[in-house]
Amino acid sequence: MVNKLYEIVAKVMNTDISKINDMSSHESVKGWDSFSVYVLLNEIETEFKIRFTMEETLDIKNVGDFKRHLLNHGIVLEG
Repeated sequence: MVNKLYEIVAKVMNTDISKINDMSSHESVKGWDSFSVYVLLNEIETEFKIRFTMEETLDIKNVGDFKRHLLNHGIVLEG
């Protein structure tokens, strides 16, 4: 399922999935800006059928943060 998260990030950020890992962030992914993060939030919430809290949203700085907060919602990503 971690591949699904990486696929979503790659699609929204318009980059190759091979460039996405847990440390991917605005510093390493071209196109990661405030607007694309909101699109990314929406795509992830839709795919995994969850809603992030405002606190969670403000805490997300990289892909690993998404994984951590998904786990808080009971979504276990392998890998």
